Amino acid sequence: MDHEHSGRLLDEDRTSQDIELADLDGQSDRLIREEQPHPDAPIPAVPKTKASYIAIAIALIVTVIGFTVNTEATAYFEDVLGWKKPFCTMYITHSSLCIPWFCHLLWSRYKDRQMPYKAWVRDYNNQIRQTVASVDAYATSGSYLVIKKKGHTGGPLDFLASTMAIVTVVLTISGLSWFASLALTTPSDLTAIYNCSTFFAAAFSVPLLKERLGWLAIAAVAISIIGTFTIAYGDSTSEHEANAIGGSRLIGNLIASVGAVAFGLYEVLFKKWACSSKPMAPAASLPLTFAASALTGIYTFSTLWVGLIVLHITGVETFEVPSAYVCLWIFIGVMAGCLSINLLMVLVVWTDPVFGSMANVLSVFFVALADWFVFGLKPSIATYVGGAMIFVAFVLLTKHTLGESKH
Repeated sequence: MDHEHSGRLLDEDRTSQDIELADLDGQSDRLIREEQPHPDAPIPAVPKTKASYIAIAIALIVTVIGFTVNTEATAYFEDVLGWKKPFCTMYITHSSLCIPWFCHLLWSRYKDRQMPYKAWVRDYNNQIRQTVASVDAYATSGSYLVIKKKGHTGGPLDFLASTMAIVTVVLTISGLSWFASLALTTPSDLTAIYNCSTFFAAAFSVPLLKERLGWLAIAAVAISIIGTFTIAYGDSTSEHEANAIGGSRLIGNLIASVGAVAFGLYEVLFKKWACSSKPMAPAASLPLTFAASALTGIYTFSTLWVGLIVLHITGVETFEVPSAYVCLWIFIGVMAGCLSINLLMVLVVWTDPVFGSMANVLSVFFVALADWFVFGLKPSIATYVGGAMIFVAFVLLTKHTLGESKH
């Protein structure tokens, strides 16, 4: 922790502990020139070191496993055990996004347990403020995004709270389509359609993040989408239609398409508003990433319970207390989803939204295999062909993202 900077940010004579937007008005152009040599340069990734690559690899592997477990567990307790409550499932899963933040806080406090509690809180808050203050969007457009009383300006925490509220709305749209379509289509179909979010993440990255997509990235996105659709539609549909899983594929796939657009936008907005514009070591970026993700969980928990009541009263989705066995599978699915979404955002911050989306793409092949073991939907040759294409796309995108300098 940089205690010299901490002292300046939390001067005892200040009436506010935030770095206000007004303080940056005269410096924003200079700060942007210093941090980004070219106005169209992409937001930097983590420093290119062996430790960073290892951290990225571990996060990617765990994310793929998490998405696979989440998809299969959710399909199991909805389609097999009969607890089809997509809105409630989404509510629980997105509300749980704050759990990694709480765990990170406990771990941070344990490491600094010798430090007085107030001093530890001050340093932690100061670290978050410093990181948010280094986000380009805070200096350039924070005044438009922060909701404050007339005559007041907002600080980094105000900016974070306002932007994550917008991100929560986008994630909610994506989540609703995910859980609604999962009850109508097969897990492999859903994963395939949803992975079109890679394309939309790439498309949104160009205007919002000023990314310059090279031919490797474009080719990787195209190959990955072809591969996912090969897996989804290369199999015989008769097997799916004869099974209780995925009986309404067309409607489910259309709903999933809306979620694909929203999820691609979610990744890009998170990168734009919750990622420092300065290269940082992987561990140094975690506090802001977890805090930002936790805000989406807190917003979800504190607001969307109203939807549960409305849906119950109208009979659209009546709430039923699940059995202990169903609760076990809900817990498994929710924890897997919570972990995978948080780590996905970690990957987005460490690399870029397109590479982060590749975690979703990689899960397609493994979800198809899991469908075989869990639901008896035996994969055809198309599954293996599509899987091979996805791995080729992953290699190309890895070379583009990690093999070239990002700043």
